[in-house]
Amino acid sequence: MKRIAPSLAVFIVLAGVTGNLFAQVDVGGGGGQAQMVKERAKRVRDANNTSQGVPTAPPPPAPGMPPAAQPVPAGPRTMDPAQQQLVDKVQSDLFAIKSDAVASADQKQNLETDLLTLAKGTTKPSKESVSKLTGDLAAALSGKNVTVKDPAQLAKAMNVVMNNGNVTPAQAQSFVTATQKILQAGGVGEAEVTAVVADLKAIIAELQKNKAHTY
Repeated sequence: MKRIAPSLAVFIVLAGVTGNLFAQVDVGGGGGQAQMVKERAKRVRDANNTSQGVPTAPPPPAPGMPPAAQPVPAGPRTMDPAQQQLVDKVQSDLFAIKSDAVASADQKQNLETDLLTLAKGTTKPSKESVSKLTGDLAAALSGKNVTVKDPAQLAKAMNVVMNNGNVTPAQAQSFVTATQKILQAGGVGEAEVTAVVADLKAIIAELQKNKAHTY
């Protein structure tokens, strides 16, 4: 019995030490494996979101720190190619009207037709309102010593106004203001600028009113 007792005591001690070692390995290994699984699942989720155009959620803020401001989503940066061709035609029409020369009937007809063609969707400006805008634009651009340096921006502004049923009144008004500045910078007389601005505002009011009736 005296010989067995020390051996039994040594066995118990060894068993306890071995058990602790296995417990530590299991806990450490299991925790690491769980973390790897979480990271892999997160990467798969982020990859799926990216492929569908869903922005990845930002990491949570550190304790005591205010949450970061969310970025403002950006609108489309490019125009549909077909619509861009229509805008280019309006730009050519505007460029064809020369200073110190009366715009011809064909020039005004081409501009009116191309402005009407810009309008898409269910809410479109009336032919009468576009015809008035065409006449006032022609008079403005054919004035004495007029040089509009950026007809491309002017054409883009016309495109937005012709389709302002798809934007807010404030957004549409910003392009009216841009048109006003372009004309003033080009040397257009104040009376002619005022007439064009009034025409654009009338078209905006018309389309916004028609848009409200569709709901």
